[in-house]
Amino acid sequence: MGKLEGKIALVTGGNSGIGLATAKRFVNEGAHVFITGRRERELAAAVKEIARRVTGVQGDTSNLGDLDRLCAQIKQEKGRLDVVFANAGAAQYASFGEITWSSSRATTSAPTILE
Repeated sequence: MGKLEGKIALVTGGNSGIGLATAKRFVNEGAHVFITGRRERELAAAVKEIARRVTGVQGDTSNLGDLDRLCAQIKQEKGRLDVVFANAGAAQYASFGEITWSSSRATTSAPTILE
C-alpha cells in the first residue's frame, strides 16, 4: 500500500516537468490525481502517459473562473481534496536590481480551497 492510497490530489501544472513527475509519483503512491494545464494537447498527452487514476482539467490557475470550474469538478467527481501540489506559475525576468516586491508577487499563483 502506497503513502497516498485512497487520497485525492491536485497537481497544478501537471502536464509537464516537475508537475508531471509529481503526478506520476502520487499515482504510484495510490492517489487519484487531478492535473491542470493551459494547453489541451499537452494535458491530453500527460493524461495518456500517466494512464491510470488521473483526470486532466484544462485551465489557467491565474484565472478565477478556471479555478472555480476546477474546484467544482473535483467536488462533483470525488467530493474532497486531500493533497495540493501548487506547481503552476509564471516568471517575469528582470535584473536583480530591477526586482520589486510587487513584481515578485505577480508570479505567484495557487488554487483556491474547496468549499
